[in-house]
Amino acid sequence: MTDTPGKSLLHFNFTSLHKMLFTSLLLMAFSAIPLGAATPASPTPASPTPNDWDYEETHTDAREFVTGGMLHVHLSVGDVHVKRGEGTKIRVTYTVKSRHERNVKDARVDFEVRGNDAVLDFHAPSGGNTQFDVELEVPANTNLDVHEKVGDLTVENVDGDKDMELGVGDIRVATEHAGYRLIQASAGIGDVDSDGYGETSGWLGKTLKYRGDGKYELRAHVGVGDIHLGGK
Repeated sequence: MTDTPGKSLLHFNFTSLHKMLFTSLLLMAFSAIPLGAATPASPTPASPTPNDWDYEETHTDAREFVTGGMLHVHLSVGDVHVKRGEGTKIRVTYTVKSRHERNVKDARVDFEVRGNDAVLDFHAPSGGNTQFDVELEVPANTNLDVHEKVGDLTVENVDGDKDMELGVGDIRVATEHAGYRLIQASAGIGDVDSDGYGETSGWLGKTLKYRGDGKYELRAHVGVGDIHLGGK
């Protein structure tokens, strides 16, 4: 059934309102003062915008991997961009950003490769006001398992299974040759842009289920945000 203009506008307004509300509440939780900490004499400053970071450090690393392996990525706050690289190496470039120099120094990344499994864990000091911006190059055929709390996740032209979960933010997947046998994508509050993979269902949140003739599976979920799928 085609939505009437009034219903479409109402859906847009309610969805936008709920997304902003949930995003604000979750971001407040990340920057909350721990129990027992002294109350600051002056009001707590607002969460920094991209141009407000006082301290930054950029690091790079690379490890030999295999074609068809599984890469696990865990991150609290920041943006992750995964793209197809050359050869069989995993290359990572990440920038730690914070309003506090000590947080930049104390942030750490655990990078392990064991046979067909690779793990990247990004650890920021507690207290908020710190994020990672991550650029990843992986072998053309790499299975991805990415879990993030706040930020955006983009995957470009990487073949393989994908399991992606994001608390607040957007997921974007662009693949030249989709080749999926199963897609399950859902947004608690937000939209799923299916780009020809079929109809979505839901009101405040959208759900997409697709079955095709390909060989890979894609599962994606955001709590608050949108999912954009392309490449069919």
